[in-house]
Formats: sequence, structure tokens, C-alpha cells
Amino acid sequence: MPRRKRWQLPDAPPAPVAEDSTSRVLGELAHAVLQAAEARDAYQFALDRTCPAVGAQLGAVFLLDGAAEVMRPVAAHNWPDRWRRWLGEMRVRVGFGPAGEAAAERRLIEVADVFADPALEDWQDVGRELGFHAIISVPIVGPEGLAGAASFYFATPGTQPLATKATLRVVSDLLATAHELERLRRQLRLAEAALEDERSAAAPRREDSQATDV
Repeated sequence: MPRRKRWQLPDAPPAPVAEDSTSRVLGELAHAVLQAAEARDAYQFALDRTCPAVGAQLGAVFLLDGAAEVMRPVAAHNWPDRWRRWLGEMRVRVGFGPAGEAAAERRLIEVADVFADPALEDWQDVGRELGFHAIISVPIVGPEGLAGAASFYFATPGTQPLATKATLRVVSDLLATAHELERLRRQLRLAEAALEDERSAAAPRREDSQATDV
């Protein structure tokens, strides 16, 4: 194993990426984060818009699996069907591989060429099969700490432009915002459920009191 929708798109297809500015893409992502019913929808939308915008062939978002130091994939862009099961079963340990290092070190990790790094031997077969050479991984860190990491895979070896890295850092912040909003929505649902339970429990007491008065 390598180490190192409910979100509704607009009815009209988005404009070709070549005509799209980075600021427009980021604006769409910010809107998606705020409007998506679930964080998973925002993760998928972010990958589907970001990968073409930065020239990435593939993309994936990994989140921490509970309290364990292991991340699991929750969204993916452009992975062939025959690789979907492999990706779904994949687990990334924090500190290992590009995504794991990005999560552990809380910073962008760039691999200019997986075939030039002996430590990424496990990724070389995958890269050869899927046709990518370079990887950029960014951490997803919110107010509550580390949430996971996102990885972007590029067909051409070499370092990516500074503008691309800056864009991916902003995307990682937006993914962290989506994760935090999901956490707050979950807390709100729990609070509403607890309040409803209290109301339900109080109702019989009020009925008993009225019966006694009569």
C-alpha cells in the first residue's frame, strides 16, 4: 500500500477552465462550502473544480478516521473505475507518504517526481498505471486541529508554479472550513435532539399536574 451528490452543480455546465480565473474558481468553492448540505459534497465539488484549474490529473481528500492516526479517502477526482475500490480501501498513516507528511507537519508537501524518490517506491506502480509523476499534498487544519489532507497528482514531473501552490493552500483552508461547518452542524443537531427529549419528558409531568388539580 502506498505510504508516502448530493451537492448540486448549476444546470448549465461551468465555463471552460481556460476561460476561468483562479479567483472565480475559489469564489465558487467558497460558495459551495457555505451552501453544501454536507461537507462531503463540498469536498467533491472542490476537487472537481480545483484539479482542472491547477492542471492536476487526479485528486483525493483524506480525513482522519476517528481518533486513530490514520486517514481514509472521502472524495476523489478522475480516478478510473478499476481503481475506485483500491482507493476506497486505502488508508494513509499520518507521517507516511506525501499526504501523511502534509498532515503530520501541517504544511504543503511537494514531490516533483515519484520515480526519482526511492522512498515512494510503492507509489511508482500506481503512478505508472495512472500516468502521474508529481504530487502536491496540503494539510486540512481547522480550529479543532488536524482534520486530514488533500492530494493532487500531476502528469508532468517537476515543481509546480508558486501560484498553483498558493491556490492549493487556499483550497485547503476552504476544505477545513467545510469540515468545521460540518462539526458545528452535528453539534447543533445533537443540541436540538437533546432539547426535544427534554420537552418530551416534561410534557407528561405537566399533564399529571393538570390531572391532580382537577
